[in-house]
Amino acid sequence: MKNVQILNGRKPAPGPCGYLSLPSGRSYASAALSQDTTTAVGQVSADGQFRWDGAQWVPIARGEREPTPWTRPMQLAAAALLTAVAVFTVGATAIYYSHDAVKRTLDAAGTQIPQGTTEDQLISITIAGAIAFAVAVGLIELLGAVGAFFRWRWAFWYVFVLMCLGSLSALAGIAAFFQTTPSPLPKAVQVVNELLAVGAVAMLVWMIVGLVRYGPWAMKRPG
Repeated sequence: MKNVQILNGRKPAPGPCGYLSLPSGRSYASAALSQDTTTAVGQVSADGQFRWDGAQWVPIARGEREPTPWTRPMQLAAAALLTAVAVFTVGATAIYYSHDAVKRTLDAAGTQIPQGTTEDQLISITIAGAIAFAVAVGLIELLGAVGAFFRWRWAFWYVFVLMCLGSLSALAGIAAFFQTTPSPLPKAVQVVNELLAVGAVAMLVWMIVGLVRYGPWAMKRPG
């Protein structure tokens, strides 16, 4: 008895040589209708708009970014540098802006004492103003350090501005070495301050490269 293949519940029409047989082994593509079970959790879609959570594709929030190998080292380096600058600025000012040091500086500069003010009053005002300014700068630097350490995205631009100012300070420090303007701070302290400013220059360059290559804090777009 001849084999008869059934198609949709019907027998094929007989042909001149008997029943026509259909070719066997034909397969129909179904990849488009099946879910790829090899998708890894956390994988981002080709268009960068969805992420696989193990059960479904979840939309990625607008503006979301992922850290790169540069991200955390950059944040920690910025936090460390800003903390060092804050502590050094306040400490050096508090230690070296003494009554005698300020008096010598004022005398060397030929500062005229305003009428109605004694020399001691002028010295006290100078010391108080210098310490207040140093504390204010220190707090500004520490805010940037905290923001960098805790990975606040907006802190990138805050720190970026601080590094720009630090870079300008480096240029001013170089010029100061060639001037004879007296200062209560000894040369050794000024050298350390200049080294910290040079660190700000290096940090600024790193941040610019990371921004161009990836984005703020060297964080890239998903995908």
